[in-house]
Amino acid sequence: MAREHLRASYDAVGRTYESRFLDELAGKPRDREMLATFSESVCDPIVEIGCGPGQIGAFVRARGRRVIGIDLSSEMARLARSRLDGALVADMRSLPFASNHLGCLVAFYSLIHVERAELGAVLREFHRVLRPGGRLLFSAHEGTGDIRVDQFLDEPVRVTVTYFELDELIRAVEAAGLAVIRAERRTPYAEESTVRLYVEATTA
Repeated sequence: MAREHLRASYDAVGRTYESRFLDELAGKPRDREMLATFSESVCDPIVEIGCGPGQIGAFVRARGRRVIGIDLSSEMARLARSRLDGALVADMRSLPFASNHLGCLVAFYSLIHVERAELGAVLREFHRVLRPGGRLLFSAHEGTGDIRVDQFLDEPVRVTVTYFELDELIRAVEAAGLAVIRAERRTPYAEESTVRLYVEATTA
């Protein structure tokens, strides 16, 4: 399985990741604004793809939404269960949901772990599980190529990340049969090193 090492890597750093990123939205006003607006315009159930310890989904859930997380890492799913309405261990390439079942999907910085060649298939899988009129909001890092590190959060684990360009994401979303509502770039905040990309799309 492509990038199967990510499962073990995130299991190993789960607690450290939680400590480091649990309050990350406090320093990201545009992310908060986008998530808050999205939360007002979508229907339950909401699934957060690559939920980590649940910090993004918890922000959405605090706005009265029912949020289920999925993560490749069993440790991340375990941590997320205390913040969400549930969390499953699953692969975004094969979601454990019936077709046309979900109101929306949120995927903040999880598609970065998809190989470029698999992006289209993953977006088609997202389309499959969304209801007519369902919505998708995701974010990524801007760039080209892949980055691999053999140490992450001071642990000797391997993590691989794919950088994308905004036009590339738009084309992939449209090719998957989704209609783009919003696509934007954000310059890095002080503690960040990459431009951030956001795409919101709908099945209608």
